[in-house]
Amino acid sequence: MADVIKTVKNTIVSRGLIKRGDYVLLGLSGGPDSLCLLHVLSELRWELGFELSAIHINHGIRGKEADEDAKWVVQHCKDNGISCTMVQANVPLYAEKLHLTEEEAGRKVRREIFGFMAYGILAENLPAGHPAAPLRNAIKGPGGIKARPASVKIALAHNADDQAETVLMRILRGTGTRGLAGIRYQSPMDDALDRLVAALLRGRKADGNTDKTISDADFEKRIEEIKTLDISMIRPLLDVCREDIEAFCTENQLQPRMDHTNSETDYTRNKIRLELLPMLAENYNPNIKQTLVRLAANSAEDEDALSAISQTALLQAEKILAPSFAQADADAQKSKAPSGGTLLESISLDAASLRAMQPAVFKRVIVSEFEKLGLTEGISAVHLNALHTAVLKNIGGKTIEFPGGHTAALRAGTLTLK
Repeated sequence: MADVIKTVKNTIVSRGLIKRGDYVLLGLSGGPDSLCLLHVLSELRWELGFELSAIHINHGIRGKEADEDAKWVVQHCKDNGISCTMVQANVPLYAEKLHLTEEEAGRKVRREIFGFMAYGILAENLPAGHPAAPLRNAIKGPGGIKARPASVKIALAHNADDQAETVLMRILRGTGTRGLAGIRYQSPMDDALDRLVAALLRGRKADGNTDKTISDADFEKRIEEIKTLDISMIRPLLDVCREDIEAFCTENQLQPRMDHTNSETDYTRNKIRLELLPMLAENYNPNIKQTLVRLAANSAEDEDALSAISQTALLQAEKILAPSFAQADADAQKSKAPSGGTLLESISLDAASLRAMQPAVFKRVIVSEFEKLGLTEGISAVHLNALHTAVLKNIGGKTIEFPGGHTAALRAGTLTLK
């Protein structure tokens, strides 16, 4: 059995996942993976110098069983001297309203809750009654003096087996290099913060500015502060296999809560875990999991290089706009924030610069720009190929529909994303 604590420490240090003075908020389901990570991080927190607490989200899906899990998790944390926040969510209702699967809705709900809690830990101008207030009051800096951390890291318990399953699932769906890179060790949460800002702005507007508990100037400062917060997701267990995690739990007499849905084959990921991977290991490659993990690592290196090239190309596409048009576009965007929100309403790019890009670079530029508009998922190869063809052929007046009501329109040598 591998030394799990040593492996996780090496992952954290070598990849810079946690720095001294950070606040780590662990997403704790109570299953083997997250329970293992809770105890590993608890062992490492004093040596590496970070604050630690847990958050458990009851998705409202498994009824009494989920309620019992929540109680168990909170008590387990209490018994081990770790603060735990329990949040109740209604994922089925959320899924119905947004026309998503419960799995997709669950991911969105978790991400938004994590972002909201992290904001509550970091923000200087915190709204009254925020659920993170007790966590803030417990933070102690040097000499026991209360202090705010520089950043919050949301720790998730994805492991090496999860990585292999994710890569294989994406291969089956026809992914590109970005998808082959699999689960990242660290990823930003800018989209969750943008949605938080948008929600605050909608609430402010709905109140008609009648809420006098905070002035307009202070509200603007709160919005600006959110935009600068350092919040990201980290996955310290990504170099540890599931077998070693289970052995760690057994050795340390941990008794994880087991979610029966993980053994059902109704979900694609479960079918891959329980049926496809064992078949591939038995009949084709006994080291299939390690092979897929290695593929993810190699693809991540390629993706990072292509992303860097794409960002340089993007700057050129933005810079080459005619000065008067570019300034007007910049002024229009500036007028939207912060009162109009941190998300841009449109972005303009020079079509000639886009035509000169390699297809892989072009597609990354488009995805990157749409992310600034709040479109973070759902863009398919069909959308990108259609847009690439329109730009190459310089089809003026052409508009391509993207998910979520977003569009890309080509007019007068300029591509405008909305």
